Amino acid sequence: MNGRLLFLCLASALFWVLAFNTGSSFFSYLAYLVTGCVALSFAWSRFCLDALEVKRFARPAYSQIGQRVDEAFELVNRGRLPKVWLELRDFSTLPYHDSSRVISNLARNGRRRWQVRTPCYRRGRYRLGPLTVRSSDPLGLFPREKHWPDASSLTVYPATVDLPHFAPAIADLSGDERVQQRTQIITTNAASVREYVPGDSQNRIHWLSTARTGRLIAKEFELDPSAHIWIYLDLHRAPALARPWRIEPAHLNVFPPRGRTRAQAAESLIPPDTTEYAITIAASVFRHFILRGRAVGFAAYGQTREFIPVERGERQLNKALETLAVLDAEGQLPVADFILTDGFRLSRNETLIVITADRNAEWVHALRTLREKGILSLAIFIDGQTFDAGADSRAVRAELRALRIPHYRVAREQKLDEALAQPAAAAGAPARDARARAPRA
Repeated sequence: MNGRLLFLCLASALFWVLAFNTGSSFFSYLAYLVTGCVALSFAWSRFCLDALEVKRFARPAYSQIGQRVDEAFELVNRGRLPKVWLELRDFSTLPYHDSSRVISNLARNGRRRWQVRTPCYRRGRYRLGPLTVRSSDPLGLFPREKHWPDASSLTVYPATVDLPHFAPAIADLSGDERVQQRTQIITTNAASVREYVPGDSQNRIHWLSTARTGRLIAKEFELDPSAHIWIYLDLHRAPALARPWRIEPAHLNVFPPRGRTRAQAAESLIPPDTTEYAITIAASVFRHFILRGRAVGFAAYGQTREFIPVERGERQLNKALETLAVLDAEGQLPVADFILTDGFRLSRNETLIVITADRNAEWVHALRTLREKGILSLAIFIDGQTFDAGADSRAVRAELRALRIPHYRVAREQKLDEALAQPAAAAGAPARDARARAPRA
């Protein structure tokens, strides 16, 4: 019981006592008035949410940083009485998703509809819904609410950046070799035939075998001779660094901000956090190779071990983005142990790309060990010293140059397409280039 209702009940009781004891018509009128207001308010509250419908449209299953989530809401009054005041509250967990509304004077058989467009600023998995509608009588004595428990999930993928100049040395198998691995992707290598399965596309049907057997026969494919590419993402919690950050008001009001393309705005939404940089780089590199028809696999040790076998196609990219959307730097396994334990399962002529911000140089020696095994290894090193001046990364960079490990260095607030356009020079390389450019005597 709220304070206002308690006060009116006590006042009504007092007026009735005074009316019976004094016989005064004044107190009788007051008693009838207060009691009538309480009774009318109670009756009003019984019907304030009666025959009310709430509809929610266009619930997307996924989005991406830099894109928008569009939703439409409709409130319909099917009752015989108008709704004076309604408050709709949305308990979605998507940041900055301002879909709650206060609706006034919703007439009989009336409807009110509005659209909400929310830019996505944070990767992750969020909940859209549930909904609650609150209302009350005009005096606010008997508030009521009605709950709509339906909810759906929304996955916001990390941002991806175009890498037009990213061209590292990638291993390739010889033309006579084959990767003996079946795949659902249609390639140039038909390996065998099998019974048709509902859902197989028409271009998978082997018509000669179908005509000979009298039943539908489909072709089986295997991966082409291109070697696999593996992306290892370091999510060990120890080397992770972050700086305070907040979204600029320009992003909240207008997206993309004036003077920027959507891709530039999405890249500017990467927080100054080595984990977010690493995940964005992993998503961008994965997309870069998938768009070029390469078979890419992924592994990481975050909250749990994440492993995606090598495959091609847009479906493989979606699996990687969905995995990266929910990862965080909560792993217990250092990247050096990660490389040695998982890297020895790789075959010769495969390519390993390690993305890390670890300032311990042991992982550099782990890459050298894999290189001696015949696995082409390269690193994308996120320089933690640009995030925190006290995080010294000179030893790692020196080891990378000394051991001639191909690597790219990414600094804070550096554009990723520029950072991955050219690998860092190995030790002694600039001197040889200078001698090569020097004119002959």
